[in-house]
Amino acid sequence: MASIKDVAAAAGVSPTTVSHALNNRGRIAEETRLKVLEAATRLGYQANAHAQQLVTRRSRILAIQVPDLGDKPGPALPLSAYFLELINGAAAASDDAGYALVITPSGGKASILNSFSIDGAIVVDPQGDEAVFSTDAPVATVGIPPSSTRHTLAVDNDHAGAARIVMEHFAALGFQRPALVADNSRRSYVDDVLSGYRSWVTERGLEETVVTMRSVDKDAADGVIVKLLQAKVDAVYASSDDLALALLDAASRAGLAIPRDLAVASAVDSRSLTLTSPQISATNLFPFQTGATAARLLIECLEDGVKADGTRMIETEFVARGSTVGGPALRAQRT
Repeated sequence: MASIKDVAAAAGVSPTTVSHALNNRGRIAEETRLKVLEAATRLGYQANAHAQQLVTRRSRILAIQVPDLGDKPGPALPLSAYFLELINGAAAASDDAGYALVITPSGGKASILNSFSIDGAIVVDPQGDEAVFSTDAPVATVGIPPSSTRHTLAVDNDHAGAARIVMEHFAALGFQRPALVADNSRRSYVDDVLSGYRSWVTERGLEETVVTMRSVDKDAADGVIVKLLQAKVDAVYASSDDLALALLDAASRAGLAIPRDLAVASAVDSRSLTLTSPQISATNLFPFQTGATAARLLIECLEDGVKADGTRMIETEFVARGSTVGGPALRAQRT
């Protein structure tokens, strides 16, 4: 394996110049820097990570924390395709930049985070009171914290706008009494979905129907379907893919035809929604791109001193599938 002295000899410079060039330190002519980089690449030189950490005083470790989906701090990774894709995106972007990504459990202690000597952290669906906010590490969030004592970089989707798009989709197909079914978490995106739904029904002069679904078990889902039928709801937008799947099953047990009797759509898309019959319409939030963008923002902050300057918005895309396409409009065509 090539050493720093081998690179120095090949480039015709001193080992100190090689070190400065590879670590982007010191006043080195661009021509010399490029010569060193070319020699290092040609010889397959890899800098000692521990030595780089000592010189730069950075661990090159980033942490990512996903939200607790229950009443108590939960596992590091909830059983959710969305979070898996988001973490994969953050991991890929981190690796491209030479950083490692570690996953910390929700509710993690600040002392644990400090023991890793992390350079920065990504907090998904933050509340603003997470332990990482009490550390000195730069923070990027996925979602906007409702409260925070410090500025952060942020990546988000227009969940309110996405909800309005889905309501327009329902209306265009002839559905007249749309409802929103949401979990009881404190995640900011759920509030945004609720805001978009409420503004739409208010503008249309419709009565809102918002139902909280505290779990995805059979009894809870069956109870929600009963409430929806009592309110004469004909279309429902669920705040997550898990809720949408549970509602589809409960509707089937109740003898409802989807989408003729009840249209179902999800505010979060996942592969599991394409494995049902009918497939469930959903809003694609592009979680891989979201995670990668958050990691890149954090790394730019660490390496270039980029300050928090607003939120990077990731566009959404509504994917219409069999659980909504049809319904009243289709019945009208057949009569």
